[in-house]
Amino acid sequence: MKAASSRPVFSLLVALQLATLFVSGGLAFQNPPPPPELKGRLTALLPTAGLIAQVLETRPGISVVELQQRVSQGGGDLKILASVVGQIQNGNIPTYDERLGISRAEFQRFLIFRNTLEPSGRTVRLSLLRDGSRLAFTDSQGSASTLKGLVIDLTSGELTTAEGFSARPRSVQMIAAQDSSGLGISGGFAWDVKGSNPRTQNALQGHLSLLQVSGGVLLSYNRVVIQKGRVSEDTLNLMYKK
Repeated sequence: MKAASSRPVFSLLVALQLATLFVSGGLAFQNPPPPPELKGRLTALLPTAGLIAQVLETRPGISVVELQQRVSQGGGDLKILASVVGQIQNGNIPTYDERLGISRAEFQRFLIFRNTLEPSGRTVRLSLLRDGSRLAFTDSQGSASTLKGLVIDLTSGELTTAEGFSARPRSVQMIAAQDSSGLGISGGFAWDVKGSNPRTQNALQGHLSLLQVSGGVLLSYNRVVIQKGRVSEDTLNLMYKK
């Protein structure tokens, strides 16, 4: 967890960044399906005890798909285009070259800066406990400890956090041909949970998503927590296959 912060608790919330990315990519949120369909869909996406998950990191990236199409269609120099793509792949901001066959203004317009999720090279073993229709995330090592205390009722879909706050899921469906995340999202669930307890001086705002993507299942949990006046943030993105 990060050290205490003096900035407003819920301003520029990290949890909302990933949610905004998905929504802007053409995702629709709908009411969850009725049981038993809900239980079946949740079970198909949720991890099992001992499953190894890959940790993903948020990294800045640049998209140039439309730039490549525009230069190719306009008869621009493909070698220069390859050089531009190479600069991006090396993590550099590409420079404009008139041999691309487009104006400088058009070139800048086609550079789309966005955060992407990339493999970190680290993995975690998930610890879970199934008790009837309830699935609980228990003690885990490293970054997976962020999930400790989360409980999902497979029948109702209700999420309860370690802080004692709860939320019902929203069904996520892809409505665009291609989502802006680049993950190939086809559907899943999302929970937005928030609450505060004046007596304990604790508060939470978080976003949990469980999404079917082209590489498997993406589980993301982002939260901002206040505990006795101390503010901390956590972000965890895991990819695994069922």
